Amino acid sequence: MRIQFSDLNRPKQAAKYLTRAGAELSLAIVHEALARALGYRDWHELSITARLNNLAATEQPSIEDAVNIILDLADALVLPEADVQHAVSKARLLRATPWTINDHMLMRTSIWRQRVFGTAGRGKSGTVVRDRAYNSNTPAYLRYPGRPTYLLFDTGFGERADFEVVTPRSPLPDFVPSRIWLPYGVWKLSDGSEVPFSRDYLPLWRISNDRAERLAPWLWIKGIMEETHVADLRTTIWASGPPREKAAAYLHRHRISELPRLTDIMPHLFEPQVDSLRDGVARLYAARRNTAAPPPYAELNARVLV
Repeated sequence: MRIQFSDLNRPKQAAKYLTRAGAELSLAIVHEALARALGYRDWHELSITARLNNLAATEQPSIEDAVNIILDLADALVLPEADVQHAVSKARLLRATPWTINDHMLMRTSIWRQRVFGTAGRGKSGTVVRDRAYNSNTPAYLRYPGRPTYLLFDTGFGERADFEVVTPRSPLPDFVPSRIWLPYGVWKLSDGSEVPFSRDYLPLWRISNDRAERLAPWLWIKGIMEETHVADLRTTIWASGPPREKAAAYLHRHRISELPRLTDIMPHLFEPQVDSLRDGVARLYAARRNTAAPPPYAELNARVLV
C-alpha cells in the first residue's frame, strides 16, 4: 500500500521523532526506511511524488494498515514497536487528525498478539480467558496455567483455581489493562507541572504549559506539593464507573490520546519471576538499557530498580 502526501511536512516530522527514538539512527537512514514503509522505492521518490500531489489523499489507512507500517518501521530501524507507534502518532503521519486512545489500544493489542503472544489457545500464556469465580464472567489474560492459575485482569494480577478459568472456543478481544494506562491520581509539582500516576504510583505523563510528555515508569518524581486521586482511597473500585470517567475526562482535557510508556511493560508481565508491575518495570528498564540522565524533577526509583 502506498500512502499519498500533498507535501513532505508529516513524513519529515515523523523522521525527526523516529531519529530521536534511536540513539544511533541517522536522519538519512530513517528517511529511507520511512519511504519504503510508506510504499516508495526511496526518499527521493517520496519527495517527488509529494511535490506532484496538489491535494492530500482522502482515503486514510486502516488500523490494520497502520499496524503493518509500524511493524515495518520497527523492524527496519530496530526500534521498539511502542516507540514507533508514538512517533508515527505524534507526527500525524497516517492521518491529519489524532487517533483516539481506543485506536491506540487496538494497534497496541494487535502488535502484542502478533509479536508477543501469538495465536490464542487453551493453556497458552497470553490467551484471553474467562474468570468464572464468584459467579463472574470476567475476561483476563492467562499468565501461567496450573494450580493455582495466574491471571492478569484489567485491574492487575490475580490467582484462581484451574477449574474457575475457562478458555472460550472463539478468541476473546485483547485489551490494554487499565492498571498500566489509566490515571489513578495526579501529583502537582513545585514547578507548576502535573504528573498523573498509575494505581501503582508510577508516573504516566508530565503536563506543563498544556503540553504532555510521556514519562519513564522507573522515575521517582521529586517536588510533589499536592496529591489528589480520581477515586476514594477507601474503595478499590477505581477503574470503572465515575472514577474511570473522571480519569478519562482528565486525559481528554489535556488532549492525551496516546498510551504512556508504562504500557510497554506488558510483554514482561508474562515472564518468569515477575510477581508485580514493579517487577515488569525493572525488566523493561533492563531491556531498554536506558542511559539518559533523569530530568531535573525526577531521579531513578530505587524501589523499582532493585
